[in-house]
Amino acid sequence: MVNLFKDKILLVFALSGVTFVALAVIGGFRMYSHVPFWDMWDGYLGFYVKVSAGDWSAWWAQHNEHRIVLARMFFWLDLGLFQGQGWFLLVINYILIGMACLIFWQAWKEKTTDGTPWVGYFLIAWLFSWSQENNLTWGFQSQFILAQLLPLAAFYFIHRAAAAGMHQSRDFYFAILFGVLAIGSMANGVLVLPLMTGYALLARMGWKRGALLAVLSAACLWLYFHDFKAPANHGSLTQALRDDPLGLVHYVLLYVGGPFSYFFGKEGVGQAVATIAGIFMVGSSAAFAWRIMPVAHKATLSLALLVFILYVGGTALGTAGGRLIFGVDQALSSRYMTPALMAWAALLLLYLPKLKAVSQPVRGKIWMPFLLLVLLMLPQQLKALGSKQDVLFEREIAALALELGVKDQAQIGNVFPSADWAQSISEVPIARNLSIFGVFPIKDARETVGRTTNETSRLDPLCQGGVDEVQSVEGDARYLRVRGWFFDPNRDMAPKSARLLDGDGVVQGIILTGQPRPDVASAIGPAAGGSGFKGYVQAEAQGKTLVLRDPEGDCQLAETVPAILFNSAKVTNSSLVSVSVSQIQPQNEWTGGDFNRSSIPGLAVFGSFINSDSDHGSIVLKLNRGDRLLYRSGPTGGRQFIQVVNNPELTALLPLATEWVQLEFSSELLPEVFEIKFTDKGDGWGEWSAVALKIQVN
Repeated sequence: MVNLFKDKILLVFALSGVTFVALAVIGGFRMYSHVPFWDMWDGYLGFYVKVSAGDWSAWWAQHNEHRIVLARMFFWLDLGLFQGQGWFLLVINYILIGMACLIFWQAWKEKTTDGTPWVGYFLIAWLFSWSQENNLTWGFQSQFILAQLLPLAAFYFIHRAAAAGMHQSRDFYFAILFGVLAIGSMANGVLVLPLMTGYALLARMGWKRGALLAVLSAACLWLYFHDFKAPANHGSLTQALRDDPLGLVHYVLLYVGGPFSYFFGKEGVGQAVATIAGIFMVGSSAAFAWRIMPVAHKATLSLALLVFILYVGGTALGTAGGRLIFGVDQALSSRYMTPALMAWAALLLLYLPKLKAVSQPVRGKIWMPFLLLVLLMLPQQLKALGSKQDVLFEREIAALALELGVKDQAQIGNVFPSADWAQSISEVPIARNLSIFGVFPIKDARETVGRTTNETSRLDPLCQGGVDEVQSVEGDARYLRVRGWFFDPNRDMAPKSARLLDGDGVVQGIILTGQPRPDVASAIGPAAGGSGFKGYVQAEAQGKTLVLRDPEGDCQLAETVPAILFNSAKVTNSSLVSVSVSQIQPQNEWTGGDFNRSSIPGLAVFGSFINSDSDHGSIVLKLNRGDRLLYRSGPTGGRQFIQVVNNPELTALLPLATEWVQLEFSSELLPEVFEIKFTDKGDGWGEWSAVALKIQVN
């Protein structure tokens, strides 16, 4: 009966390990995208372009403070063999975490004979925790995992070289290999060989091995820091010690205790729990060091695990020195969870003899707290199943902007902080169809716009959809950003993309679908849930009727591109309003206000909300080009629009503005003096509109 119970407990932990790995893999699939993200633009595409042009120094060049040589090998393979599709890099990330599991599994087998057979499976679940999502799903992060895996391997093999065995020499050279390779992972890799030197002295491995490690340490440190340049806009350890020593300590504690914050949220209680966990980690490590140091030559595996924890602690301290200026909360970033998770795995193995000893008096129930820990981890792991389609869609639109050469900082900011820099980096990849720029429908989109097609004569079935909004692109007057939805009822699916054709068959723009549209799904069906689109159309197409055509299917949709009649901006100073109540034309139907019954000094509010949301109507204002007024709407939009009186081509949707915004009517499409009609046709919940105008005339 006892053995049967133990087998069931073992099965529970084994299933936990399998479940956590499976969920992590599913999360990787759900987050997969061809689009490079953040550092990948310069550190991945930019690096490949430089090396392809013959700049071999790019292999050793700094990326911030790091020399990511090994990760660049993976980048080179991904771009050279797989055209930068990115899936290879994600596979590498999961393989590297799997290799860490193998090392810890082997260390666990050396540490135990019986009593805790479930620990190995718990370690697998722990090391595949979704708290480190950033390192699993971002193709750039192999360097971050390597910066933990290689030191772990180096310390494990130097333990094997120090222990009695027939392969001591081979294991020692393996340890050296991993220690040298570590400097090509990240900056903290330079700590590995000096720590191995200290390990050799404590483990009494002989002066020859100690001297060799010391020489290699000095040589690698010199090589790494030769011609090294400290990155700008980062702090330093000395600065942090001088200006905020308590903040530095707090950052380190949060860093090493970070995985536990994900059980309770990264603020408030979560931070407190992480801080306590960090104190426990530091205190436990110090206690183990006190006991192990005198007998280090007899406890080589425990010493190796302790040195690895020290390495992670040194990493945390170095990170705190450079990143504390961004706030202590940054210590709980997802990418920092990988070293913390591995440090806790090492600490668990150090505690393993105690767990075995405790398990006897409590009849083996020592597994219960760890099963509780698995249950606490599960909600975070289940987040891997969540949809990231909205995030991935915005990244694809950013890539489309770069392909078309549209300087859309607001959109490109979803993948890289600088539109100018991203455009410069992407020119060669675009020309060579690398990465996302070699994937339909973004591939060759730049050459497609402006090209005349012969598709206008085809009699295609109709798609469903519409243009919801057109926006100007700040910094690029050639294009407009367009948003709406597009669905093919015949194939019961949203086409991947559409070309926007004018009456002469000229491609005026391109849109991509995939944006979640629950409103369309509720009206048409689940298949239309991703029918939302965004894209770009040439500014000259304002007011024209264009045909949205699916290049892969048969359907089309004719839509008029609304004109950009105004610029919308946050209200910074209500005194900038230039439109007065005297400019209201007769027969005004907006005799109410806004839902909040706003009172703004010096302004009068006129709105469609008289008695309820079901009220509707219009107001006509006589404006001069350049006039400004305030506008506000309910949380439900799409049925509020403006039209220049007697010119139906100059019609535009009003923005969804749950707070007051300033509308400036400075479009060159507008005459110098004109009448404009605000119409609210919404009669449902949240459908109302209001304007605020000057009471006094200057």
